[in-house]
Amino acid sequence: MSVYPSGDDQVQRVRDCLTDGRPAVVAGADAQWTVMQACADSERRYGFTQNGWGPTDRIAAAVPKQGRLDTHKFVGAELPRDLPWAVSEVLEPSLPECPAPLELEGPDGATTIGRSRIRGVNDVGGFDRWDTLRMAANVDPAVVSVDMQATVYGGSTQSDTSSYKPDRIRFVSDFPGKISGMSPQDAGLDSLTVEATSNTGPETTLTQYTFTPRGKRYRGAFAACARTQFRTRKTESPISYDSNGRFRWRDPQLLDDDTWVHHTPGQAVWYPNR
Repeated sequence: MSVYPSGDDQVQRVRDCLTDGRPAVVAGADAQWTVMQACADSERRYGFTQNGWGPTDRIAAAVPKQGRLDTHKFVGAELPRDLPWAVSEVLEPSLPECPAPLELEGPDGATTIGRSRIRGVNDVGGFDRWDTLRMAANVDPAVVSVDMQATVYGGSTQSDTSSYKPDRIRFVSDFPGKISGMSPQDAGLDSLTVEATSNTGPETTLTQYTFTPRGKRYRGAFAACARTQFRTRKTESPISYDSNGRFRWRDPQLLDDDTWVHHTPGQAVWYPNR
């Protein structure tokens, strides 16, 4: 692995690092822009859960893996304090553990286009969101499968403590065309209550999954997973849709509980023809 400052003059160095098969971490203002430019000419498949960034998004990374680039963005991390933590997260990432297997199978013959992560911290907690896009282009129209997986933590990292406890995860997406499959549907898992809805419009379908803990409500962390599939004849780069992972924490009070919400909205973009 190599770590680089952000900037246009660093793009070629980051690209060379990825071409050599090594992970690259970029730190500084507009870090994701530097990573995006390096990925653009990498001749690998890749994608980003958010096609934009803000002033607090100062660490980003890309990791070569099986003909693709997995991308990471860190939200709320401070420099230089959190750079060692972010590097360790890139080197040893852990996908959220799904509370139950998804009943909707992935499409036959599908290729993983990319996997993109947003790891965030704020004043009351932390979250880890992963989106994975697979596409089966051997059928007409092609089948696109989007997995959204996330963990919400109490405290800025798994080991921190906070009076605010993880209370809800919600995935909201606006996909092109009609949805051909959703999982999970409304259900009561052993640990979570799940609500799933979809609303089809003239050109897009709005989907929403809501996960709330059952039983021991105020736990230190919990994870949620969802899979949505749609069909498309547009298989050229980029494949895009609007998506948002929403995380809520609750501080139990004697009268009215206090809540804190962190949204991760944006346009997801995926590049299959690399």
